[in-house]
Amino acid sequence: MSEIKVLPEEVVAKIAAGEVIERPASVLKELIENSLDAGASKIEIEIIKAGKGLIRVHDDGRGMDRGDLRLALGRHATSKLHSFDDIYSLATFGFRGEALYSIFAVSRLKLTSCVAGASSGYAIEGEGGRVIAELPAAPVKGATIEAADLFFNTPARAKFMKSDTAERAQLIRAVEEAALANLGTAFRLVIDGAELLSLPVLPGGLWENLKDRAASIFGKNIYAGLARVEAKKEGMAVYGLVSRPDALSATRVNQHLFVNRRPVSSALLRQALYRGYGHMLTGRHPACALFLELDPGSFDANIHPQKRDVKFSGDNEVFKTVSNAIYGELLAKQTAASPLPAADGAGKEVFDLPAYREGAPAAPPALAETPGLFGGGEASGPGPSSPPVPDWSADGLKYLGQLVKSYLLFESGSGLLVVDQHAAQERILFEKYLEEFSRGEIKVQPLIIPLETELSRSQMETVLKWRDWLKGAGFEIDRRGPGTALLRAAPALFYFTQAAFADFLGYLSEVLGEPEKAAEDMKRKIIATMACKKSVKARDFVKPQEALRLMEDLKRTKDSYHCPHGRPTLFHLSGPDIARRFQRSSSV
Repeated sequence: MSEIKVLPEEVVAKIAAGEVIERPASVLKELIENSLDAGASKIEIEIIKAGKGLIRVHDDGRGMDRGDLRLALGRHATSKLHSFDDIYSLATFGFRGEALYSIFAVSRLKLTSCVAGASSGYAIEGEGGRVIAELPAAPVKGATIEAADLFFNTPARAKFMKSDTAERAQLIRAVEEAALANLGTAFRLVIDGAELLSLPVLPGGLWENLKDRAASIFGKNIYAGLARVEAKKEGMAVYGLVSRPDALSATRVNQHLFVNRRPVSSALLRQALYRGYGHMLTGRHPACALFLELDPGSFDANIHPQKRDVKFSGDNEVFKTVSNAIYGELLAKQTAASPLPAADGAGKEVFDLPAYREGAPAAPPALAETPGLFGGGEASGPGPSSPPVPDWSADGLKYLGQLVKSYLLFESGSGLLVVDQHAAQERILFEKYLEEFSRGEIKVQPLIIPLETELSRSQMETVLKWRDWLKGAGFEIDRRGPGTALLRAAPALFYFTQAAFADFLGYLSEVLGEPEKAAEDMKRKIIATMACKKSVKARDFVKPQEALRLMEDLKRTKDSYHCPHGRPTLFHLSGPDIARRFQRSSSV
């Protein structure tokens, strides 16, 4: 007897849904793309219970008649393809004909639509891929799709959903991307009865609308640091907004990349973005709303089930065009205070951007993953493998001075002790705070005037996930409006500026997942980051008494030889070491 069987249609539908519908944001993205392909000039979105309760999308597009309504719910039903070769010249977002079929398979769906001029509209209702009712509807031009009780019939999938806050953040991100990419379409987003986004179409054209939406989505702090980029080359156009070198961010979260208005997560384009900054990144990250327009036949959007990635027929040309466009714009805005590579006598830039395969831009240094760094055991980061001899902590130190406002110099044991003032204070603050945190005795300082910073709506949702944990860590964070965070209190050890607060929340919004699932070492990395932000910086002047007090504090730490990230805090040059440098036989 044959063991091969044809799967029932119900099972096939659920498997197909698993490929296309990953989470509520996947549903929303597909429905928005259908509205855009239908020529919508306005899209209204309502979300209830993080999309698990309801996702409702209404548009004023072309609409569908009664016959097309039913066809739209079938498998491989699409108006965008007529032959296989059409895949290689796509000018639409959705094209596989799987989206509505897949959403219908795992939700309770209602699809209502009406074409312009018709005396009546029609609606179809069903659940789990089965049509229950067809009935007339009001003659409202466009279409409305309501997907309720997502994954009601696939509980195994439902339990893999993240918290409501996490899912809301992804839903908001999907709308933000769509709104940035489609400047000729108005968007309105309402979540649990509260309006989070209202983005009309302004009369000023592409740039006015892009700037207006970037200001609303990124927040005024990020938006104020953006510069316009625009370049064309051989059938390819690059345009958009990118951060100036003096306005880089602590995280990558505000990076939006588009190919023919399709949001993508392209490693090639991200590398090109970073390469465009050359040496100017200094460990920080650009924000961007960056668009690449090219012939539909020169890239393939069919390599990922959710169409998040694309493959280019000319990788090197795309890379060079994007990176040179960014570099050229930043070059034009530089001043003598931040010079770029010079040009040769003919006026040609000496800086030659190689193809991306020859190496991506250097990644910003991440927090060290050294075993034992945040738990028991000794840190094994860079630096001396054993404590310097003699033991500086037991000897009397004589302060000699400060080198380039970054390094403290001491005479110690007939030698020279060199201390990185920033790394040393990082270690001191880290251990003091960790001790308070472990005892549950964090000293909290209320702020007379709360600090505030603007975040994108999706960033705000992510930060709110951590609000309870942060309160236990000494931070009282409130929300004012859709995208403004307020710091009302902070640990007394730290003095937060507005810029440091913005960087801290930006860090949280990118690297952290669910608070209840985050490992303890991840939470300790937050503490390390706080210590880093609040430490004495390089280029800060340190008075002699402050330098000696810092060393006394450093003596009392468990690991005085490394900062919380694993970098060395100090090194010692003995008298004989110095003598050998001068080819002397002794230190005297």
